[in-house]
Amino acid sequence: MTRTTDSLATLRTLDPADSDVDPHTPGARATLERILATDPGQRHDHEPAKARSRRGVRVVAVASATVVTAGTVFVVIPSLTGGDDAFATWTAVPSSVSSEDAADAAGDCRDAQQDGPAQAGGTAPDFSDDLRRAELAIAERRGEWTLVTFAGTGGFSATCITDESAPLFRDWFGSIGAPAAYTAPGPRDVVATDLGAGEADAGELSVAAGIVGSEVTGVSYRSASHGEVVATVSGGRFALWFPGDELDGAGGAGVGLHVTYRDGSTAELRLDLR
Repeated sequence: MTRTTDSLATLRTLDPADSDVDPHTPGARATLERILATDPGQRHDHEPAKARSRRGVRVVAVASATVVTAGTVFVVIPSLTGGDDAFATWTAVPSSVSSEDAADAAGDCRDAQQDGPAQAGGTAPDFSDDLRRAELAIAERRGEWTLVTFAGTGGFSATCITDESAPLFRDWFGSIGAPAAYTAPGPRDVVATDLGAGEADAGELSVAAGIVGSEVTGVSYRSASHGEVVATVSGGRFALWFPGDELDGAGGAGVGLHVTYRDGSTAELRLDLR
């Protein structure tokens, strides 16, 4: 029996209709790793994978398709069953997450990042120690999707955007990394850690996230397709995302953000990754 056939046979044993299957067990997680490892299109030599490359970014293979830009590694893990197709439930204004759900989402994100992108290997940096020391800064929900962001020293950041509606092996898009040179923002400044576009099972998505000064209480982006997208601002960080590739190339070209300060005043800031 070939490895691919073996993986397909294993996958059939995880039929979501089987109520006895728990996708969070070590066995289910191990099966996911076997499926990813036997993907015939997967590369393990860390050379650029051209199929998903985009202008201004470099795509490499580390356990799954990843995008590396400005010191940040982006990773996409596809769902195998179900999910929120085309981000149908997404909302421009985020909702809060209960402390229990936030803890669960943070634990899943930390585990997923630690098992893969944090220890990318090859020429990619190892962020496993940074991830272990980082603290949860943001937990938000947009429809069926949760976003969590971890914050660490030196501008380190790790984020997961996850479709919570998928019953098995949830679709998620993540980033992890730190800038080569970091200067803490002033009280009314905003510094980008993530800025650009990527792809999940549900389609393309745009992300803007970063570090805010102590006087910044609100951040939003005026999307041509979705109107005003409101960020969550918490723990000295901000994060927003929306469907589509509108921010593709924004890391170099920059993007305008509307910022609100503690005294009620506002400003328009230009944000980029340079």
